[in-house]
Amino acid sequence: MDSLSSPVLSRQLLRVLVMVTILLGGGTLGYMLLEGWSVDDALFMTVITLSTVGYGEVQPLTQQGEMFTIFLIFGGVGVLAYSFSTVMDYIVAGELQGFLRRRRLAKELAKMEDHYIVCGYGRVGRQVVEELQANDIKMVVIDLDRSLGVELEQAGIPFITGDPSNDDILQLAGIDRARGLCSCLPHDATNVFVVLSARRTNPALLILSRCNMPENVEKLRIAGANHVINPYVITGRRMATHVLYPSVVEFLDIVVRRGDLELRLQEIRVAPDSELAGRSLGDAHVRMRTGVNVLAIRREGRTLNTNPGGDFVLQPNDELVCLGTAGQLIRLAQVAKDQRRQMRVAS
Repeated sequence: MDSLSSPVLSRQLLRVLVMVTILLGGGTLGYMLLEGWSVDDALFMTVITLSTVGYGEVQPLTQQGEMFTIFLIFGGVGVLAYSFSTVMDYIVAGELQGFLRRRRLAKELAKMEDHYIVCGYGRVGRQVVEELQANDIKMVVIDLDRSLGVELEQAGIPFITGDPSNDDILQLAGIDRARGLCSCLPHDATNVFVVLSARRTNPALLILSRCNMPENVEKLRIAGANHVINPYVITGRRMATHVLYPSVVEFLDIVVRRGDLELRLQEIRVAPDSELAGRSLGDAHVRMRTGVNVLAIRREGRTLNTNPGGDFVLQPNDELVCLGTAGQLIRLAQVAKDQRRQMRVAS
């Protein structure tokens, strides 16, 4: 999707509209001045002349009126030929269909809420999109490469062609209603601009950014990124871990990889009205009731508490990092009343 309308289409249609208006107005005014006709008669004569329907004169014409009619006919034929050619060009080239598709997509974007915006559909952005789509997460992709739109639209993913650092493009993507943004662009400077624009527009937005150079990590955090990820550092650490602890890596691959696998890692939030709020892990019998292992707990504004004991008291909005099967995670999400996760875990 390029924007709400195609600039080229708008300019050409506007040009046709202006030419038709000039001919109608000029023809009407000409007959009024040359023949002394009323506005109704002059307008009617202009319309039948431009359309070349051949109804005949409204009233007998003077010699000046006849010459004026000749020039008006030539002008009308020229404008009609240009209009027909313009419309046919857009029909053949698919521009009209694209225009209507963009309008439908604009209406769809206007209704989206709690979605994620992925800026950049390169090697990193493509992986982000695949994972979000596999977990049935609503998203919008922004990229400067227009050719990517066909692939994404076929996958049912809204796509906007444009600069992600542009405030208008972010507004079109629903930045003020979004839950999070992933800036996956290949250049750190561009990611900084995207993060700045996004944070200024939506202070509560969760923002993740790619960073290629270690010295730019702090700049992205200052710009407003909640998390900064260097793909090269992550890859290097992963390879080293594979060498040192291959069994650990294999286990993590099993629990985080999507598909028909038994165990999954999931994050579940304790809702304020959940029966878990205010109770300890031991009293709530989370493991006994759901079969889920709570590996860690993050409390708002605090660091991650790993390996919490049975006496750890849960509070509203605590984020539980859990390990279990899909069914077990669904049960815990129901007990915690985390509506976000119940559908996601089930997918």
